[in-house]
Amino acid sequence: MKVFLSLLIGAVMFSSTASASVFSYITESKPGNNPNNGDANYKYVIARWDPELPTTRNPCFRWSKCYLTISHKHTAAGTPGAATVELAKISKYEYMRDVQNIPGVLAKATAPATQWAVHTGVRLQNNQECVGLFYQDRTGVTSNGGLIPGSLCGIAPPPIGACKINNTIPDINFGSISEAELAGQSKQVNISVTCNLAMDVLVIATGVNVTNGRVNLRPDNSLYANLYLGGNDTPGEAGYRIHVPAGGTNSVTMKAVLGTNGRVQAGQFEGAAALILTVP
Repeated sequence: MKVFLSLLIGAVMFSSTASASVFSYITESKPGNNPNNGDANYKYVIARWDPELPTTRNPCFRWSKCYLTISHKHTAAGTPGAATVELAKISKYEYMRDVQNIPGVLAKATAPATQWAVHTGVRLQNNQECVGLFYQDRTGVTSNGGLIPGSLCGIAPPPIGACKINNTIPDINFGSISEAELAGQSKQVNISVTCNLAMDVLVIATGVNVTNGRVNLRPDNSLYANLYLGGNDTPGEAGYRIHVPAGGTNSVTMKAVLGTNGRVQAGQFEGAAALILTVP
């Protein structure tokens, strides 16, 4: 059987001390209508919204008005800009699990983006912009609101943002392997990060559309890959910290290790992992 793992690239800033449940990132940034005023446009992906814990509270419970939106971090303080997508009115829900379970909200939040997020009117020198899931008291620009708890929210790559994962990373191809030899097989690649400002960054590697960080390679979960970073095999979702000098590059290795659950049927299998930058 043949096993193939493709790698997706994003750049995100960790926005919460809670365990992450929302993963989003910006795939492309470009100047907006008035670049001298700080205007910018972003193509984004809401990659995952993991099941919410029953104890995570809705930050805007009992506000007179509150909206769940796809929006952008409009200011350095983290307040939201005008909503790109309005998802739901949520002030009556005490817990984020109830918000997530509003009919249609999860599907709409994670659906492929059909428009760009638009930032206007605040210069960006001190503000690493991101696009993610926000709560806000109105759908326009507001100082009342922020990212929902547990967000990993994607900062913009250059030319608007500061850092990027270089897109020369090869896909991981395990080639042909017998069933008996699958478990424990490993391959690694080098991940290179470039910044136009001196920054400490945390590189994160995670599976797409899963809750445990694994990359599922078969729908029945009989074959998967665990992801590790650095020479000490740090789990991918824990992240690996590196320093990148201004105008320079640094790198870290990522290892994929195959695992099995029971018998694995013969065939050709593949999955996808997301590589994400965070600011520690």
